[in-house]
Amino acid sequence: MKVSRKLRLAIRNIINEGVPVSLPESHLTITGKVVPFGCKTCVNDLEHRIEDAKVRRDTCPHRSDSREHYNGILKVLRRELRGARKIHEES
Repeated sequence: MKVSRKLRLAIRNIINEGVPVSLPESHLTITGKVVPFGCKTCVNDLEHRIEDAKVRRDTCPHRSDSREHYNGILKVLRRELRGARKIHEES
């Protein structure tokens, strides 16, 4: 049985009432433009940032502190991208 998108959103809103939203309402792109979080521009910007960080990480020696630094950045960027994609798909 497939539940309609509106019903899923309504249920999610009821569940999340009172829970602070951890996602930002706006996103600052690499070019300095402020866009709504979850819009196509935001998703594209996060994807490009991830690709750039992966390239930079791969130039670092294995088990180095700089490689671990980029792994941490990638973890945060991927989490933000998942949230942005979720919002983009719902709109």
